[in-house]
Amino acid sequence: AMMKNSVMWLGEQAQTQFLDRNLEAHNYSDGTNLQLSAPSSPSPSSSLSNLRKFAMPSYNSVDTLDVINTIRFQVIVWSISAPDVKTHRVSMKFRVTVFWNAPPPTRPNIVNGDPTRNKIQQTMWVMSGRSTAFQKKMSDCHTEKLDVPPVSILNADSLEVIGMPEVQLLREDSRLYRWSCMYRAQLLQNEISVNEFPHDEHDLCLRLGIISQRHPGGKWDKRVWKVGLANESDTQGSIRVPFGLLVDHVQIPEFYYGKEGLNFELAPLNHGADHQTLKDSDYCLAVKLRVKRNSGYYDKNIMPLLSMLNIVSISILSQDADNDFQRSLLSLNIAFVEVGLRMALDSHLPSVGYQIKLQRILNFFFYSILTVVLESSLLSFLLDHDVITLAFSRKVDLVMVIFLLLNQAYLSLVYTSFDRWREDHNFDGEENSW
Repeated sequence: AMMKNSVMWLGEQAQTQFLDRNLEAHNYSDGTNLQLSAPSSPSPSSSLSNLRKFAMPSYNSVDTLDVINTIRFQVIVWSISAPDVKTHRVSMKFRVTVFWNAPPPTRPNIVNGDPTRNKIQQTMWVMSGRSTAFQKKMSDCHTEKLDVPPVSILNADSLEVIGMPEVQLLREDSRLYRWSCMYRAQLLQNEISVNEFPHDEHDLCLRLGIISQRHPGGKWDKRVWKVGLANESDTQGSIRVPFGLLVDHVQIPEFYYGKEGLNFELAPLNHGADHQTLKDSDYCLAVKLRVKRNSGYYDKNIMPLLSMLNIVSISILSQDADNDFQRSLLSLNIAFVEVGLRMALDSHLPSVGYQIKLQRILNFFFYSILTVVLESSLLSFLLDHDVITLAFSRKVDLVMVIFLLLNQAYLSLVYTSFDRWREDHNFDGEENSW
């Protein structure tokens, strides 16, 4: 009973306004505009044009494009958590909708029932397992069996179904069906890397596919049923982008994404095979979102402070080398301040087993300060033993100042990454200017 109540409560959170709008659009066009219903008929010409309009470039490598049967996906993302760079996972809440034109129905034996077809208002489709739905009257008697494409979330580590999957007949003439389900899933992101932190970018990926019964002769034979994207004939203008989008309110903590939103592409589905020809290969749908980290805290607070400390340590070389004690003491005091900042920063940096960009920059800043101490000690030793003159030591100091300033400029250039700065102007997030 507790589990049942939990499922019902989760169902209240399964946003369905897109589904309702889609069904309303089909009902309207079916009754008032026959021209809109024509493209949903799975004719070779309409399928080909829809594939070329809304499909990914990978379709050019599929054996033929004169495909009658397609399983067309739509993905709507409702929320995304901040990626966990240590476990390579991200939590995502999304709705997967599948459109397909079903073959002629198969009817099980009807017990104590009237074989006459009932009105649509008196029946409903109910999922039985993951790959089958039954049309039921308001009683418990099955009137028709429907094979449903068994959708798989290929990179899900764990998932939770929100509410119940829904199956709806949209058009009787072309037997256009729609299956939809809401998920909350922990998705594996094996390509996440924070090597460029705090300017790291990630492609958050959701992989969907049909991997069950795809063998030759199976219900969803990959030679007959191709994976594709939902088109205008499926959605009837009920959504801005037919094959899916990010809901406008989606915000990712500590990250931002671009105006282009989701990117849809086909990825080969090899499953460890030694070799596969293009004719035998199968594909899954990869839905990607390019995100960038908001680095304003580091760009405008941490790096300017550390850069100024480094420049102050370089300015100590303006004193003559015979003042070795004063030069070394000031440099070490600055080094201690930088060590304190470094220890405080390390506790907030990503905990990974490799060195990230910000750590490399901080290390070189610290090395620069220690170089000033070592240079001062060496020149003081040579002056005390009359190896060099004071005038020559001043020339050495000048060369060292030029070298350290060039190093400072180089480190700043590496950190700010001007190519990344230019790309940031194409994004809605905060521009990472100094």
